[in-house]
Order: sequence, then structure tokens, then C-alpha cells
Amino acid sequence: MIEKLCPNQIAQRLEYIDQQALTEQGIRGLVIDVDNTLTRWQAYDIAPQRLHWIQQAKERFAICLLSNSVRRERITELGQRLAIPAVGRFLLGRKPFAGGFQDAMRHTGTSPEHTAMIGDQLLADILGGNRLGMYTILVRPLSTHEFFLTRLNRPFEAWCLARLQQRGLLPQVVGADDHES
Repeated sequence: MIEKLCPNQIAQRLEYIDQQALTEQGIRGLVIDVDNTLTRWQAYDIAPQRLHWIQQAKERFAICLLSNSVRRERITELGQRLAIPAVGRFLLGRKPFAGGFQDAMRHTGTSPEHTAMIGDQLLADILGGNRLGMYTILVRPLSTHEFFLTRLNRPFEAWCLARLQQRGLLPQVVGADDHES
């Protein structure tokens, strides 16, 4: 069961993900988590380096934002600002359940084997993406400020990552070990 929590790739931040390598692996669609992956939790601003990465990615991939945020209007606004679709699910179909992922892939027009899920949470983003057969990329959270249920999950996620590391299942982390926003 713990293998379902193992990402295919780990990156320090979204902007360290190699887009060319994803293209070479046959990835044509990206589903990107919002809070603590693209922006800090509940933020509207996107750091310049992540904004630049998204603009470059739009030239290669079909992209959809996917969030469990209670504030759907923020997710919609971010999607409109980036000119990419956004799916917000708080109750039914929320990550890790299939509904939100399937909606996002309808927007990208890609199948799971040609889609990468990028997010900061093992129990939502990585588990959900793996269950559907997506290529999964774990990024380090941008901030420790987050939804209280997410904070409750973090110790279990750390334990799972340690077990996966002990078993030699975790990929190397891509990107500098920095603390920039």
C-alpha cells in the first residue's frame, strides 16, 4: 500500500521540473495543485519564477489547475489570470478521489498515462494521481502555513517518505535546497 504514496519524481519547487524530460516521457498534460505548489496557501500572487515556468509549460502541455480549496473563486481567478482551466473541489470529488482528477484531464484532453500530477501532498496529490495511473511529481511545500487538516497529515507523510526512502523507492530530489518563495 505504501507504494501508492511513492512519487515518480521529487522536485524542490515547481520551477525545477524539467519540461523537456517530461515531453520526452510522453507527458502531454499537466494537472497542477495550487496551494503550496503554485502559490502559498490561500495566496493570489505567484512568484515570478513559477509564473515563468507556467508560461513556458503552456507552450508544451495542456494544463489544468486542481485544488481542494474551499475558496473556488480564488482558484477560478488564478486560472483566468494564467489563461488555463481550473477545477476546484472541496467536498465531492476532492483529491485523492478520482472526480477532480478526471475533470482536470477532461480539460487537458489527455489520458492518465500522458498526464503528470504535480503537488505538495502525498495523501492528496500523489496518492490520487498514482491511483489513476498518472505520472506523479512531489514538490516541497512553499510554506508551513496551510489548512489545518493538511498540517495534521504532514507527520504521517514524513513517516511514509522515510519508509519509502528506507526501501530505496524514492527518487532523488531535483533542484537546489532553497527557501525562496
